[in-house]
Amino acid sequence: MSEKATQPKRVLVTGSTGAIGAPLCQHLLGRGHYVRGFARRPTPGLEDYVEGDLNDRDKVRQAVEGMDTVVHLGAYPNPADFIDVLLQPNVVGLYHICEAAREFGVQRLVLASTLQTVTGHGRDRLIRIEDGPAPVNFYALSKVWAEQMGDMYARCYNMSVISVRIGWLPRNPTEAKRLQESGMGVNVFFSHEDSNRFHERCVESPNPPPGQSAILFATSKPLTFERLDLEPARRIIGYEPQNVWPEGLPFAVDE
Repeated sequence: MSEKATQPKRVLVTGSTGAIGAPLCQHLLGRGHYVRGFARRPTPGLEDYVEGDLNDRDKVRQAVEGMDTVVHLGAYPNPADFIDVLLQPNVVGLYHICEAAREFGVQRLVLASTLQTVTGHGRDRLIRIEDGPAPVNFYALSKVWAEQMGDMYARCYNMSVISVRIGWLPRNPTEAKRLQESGMGVNVFFSHEDSNRFHERCVESPNPPPGQSAILFATSKPLTFERLDLEPARRIIGYEPQNVWPEGLPFAVDE
């Protein structure tokens, strides 16, 4: 794959100061895309960013206007109380993003989901997209809502939408140690490098076409056996993971 995209996009990355968003902004810049960030504080390394909260409809509209692609990573990223913590960023904020994308004619909307949407299926077999969701907490339930909202906006407003069921991406050495000690985490591990590769394909792939949506699992190579089916990601957007635990992390891991 070339170092520069053949068709540069105007990309908004929400959550642009986060563990996925910050390196992704730099990766997309390196590919030749125009990148705007959106977060509650300034986005290092970007000339164009909007400081704001997902609950602020006007700030969201300001961030989305003029973009043809939105990678929506901003959210509360862990299980928590639904009313006091999750409702505003993960439900209301998502609504503001989708409505702004519709208003300003965004062509490709990429929505961050989570592997936690399928936790209820258990750990002893390969889980496929067609198995459907099986959330066991309200955070995962908010992401099922995101997937369904994305599908509706694709169907009703002729957008191309990808919902990304993100694997276990450790944000720091403490989380990496917890992943390693879990036993199963090494098979749903998602490296920072593979995250950049995956989201690059979400931005640059022509698929799915306008009016269609896709839900895709996003992990690195499993260490012992495949827990989450990567075949749809390979087929639809051309993603091929390069790392296996603990490769592709921006920090050292004690094994």
